[in-house]
Amino acid sequence: MELTLKGIARTAWVIVVAILVAVAAIAGYTYYQFYAAPPPTPPKKLRVAVIYVTPIEEPWNTVLHEAMTWAAEELDVEYVYSEKVDTADVERVEREYIAAGYEIIFAHSWGFHPVTIKVAEEFPDVSFAQGSGPTDIQYPPNVVMYDYWIEDAAYLAGMTAGLMTTTNIIGVVTAFETPDVNRLVNAFIAGAKSENPAVKAKVIFLESWFDPVKGKEAALALLEAGADFIYAERFGVFEAIKESGKPAYAFGNIVDQTELAPDIVLASIAWDLKTFVKQLIDTKRAGEWKGGIVRWGMKEGWAKLIWNPTLKAKVPSDVLSKVEKAQEDIIAGKLDVPIYEDWKPERWE
Repeated sequence: MELTLKGIARTAWVIVVAILVAVAAIAGYTYYQFYAAPPPTPPKKLRVAVIYVTPIEEPWNTVLHEAMTWAAEELDVEYVYSEKVDTADVERVEREYIAAGYEIIFAHSWGFHPVTIKVAEEFPDVSFAQGSGPTDIQYPPNVVMYDYWIEDAAYLAGMTAGLMTTTNIIGVVTAFETPDVNRLVNAFIAGAKSENPAVKAKVIFLESWFDPVKGKEAALALLEAGADFIYAERFGVFEAIKESGKPAYAFGNIVDQTELAPDIVLASIAWDLKTFVKQLIDTKRAGEWKGGIVRWGMKEGWAKLIWNPTLKAKVPSDVLSKVEKAQEDIIAGKLDVPIYEDWKPERWE
């Protein structure tokens, strides 16, 4: 093929243009890589650690574990925990989580509160949620103290027991004589007495937060004494009723325990922590964490009486009506459940 000067010039021009376009593209890419704003990075997960004094299966732990598992799935939270941490060892565990960069630490036991206060004062930028503690002390501004304020539901369960008992003897198997426990025990008895002044309440303190064997033995003793309704504030009661074969019912505690003993658990005095956990996470992210005592009740959805649907059908309609009316009055602020944080058996004699 014969080439002309004009053709050669045209070809050369095309090549030059192509080179210029390529250079411009490379230059633009280089500028973008080094000078343009990078794409926004996704926000880092909020890191939350929980310290449990007893096994995760213990209801006091289970309710928070379930709420935190939900938060990890729904609120973009990193959740880790340590269980069966002795009170003498909690300071080490708290400091390890702080050193690892955790931003919220739940110390989920009454006995942890002195250490939590001490460590919180040393690390004011870390937020602490102290599970149970004295209500008559000042907490550092980075410490929120919460507790299972479910005495409203305990009162309703007590009403049910007082109205349905055939022996006029009701029982409670519980842990220690601490203010948080005493609130529940007293509210349960107060509810029963409000409907049946003749009822007698027998209470056994296990002196342990988790001892199902001892709890079973205590419940067997209550059954032998004639109790036909028992508030299972601790584990062991359901097994005792099954073993005894006596016609008795139990109330579960903190979580819905119907599935553990569907023929025995009439209802559960339950605690819902999802709303609370969400509030803490939201305030931490917004930089608005505020310390102090958080005291919610049935009105805020914190306390609930969850019926076993199968056994509820056996509850007389007049009993249900009274309990449901009392619940409405509690939520509306028309009925104040009495709160006693001490234990005086003579109060109920």
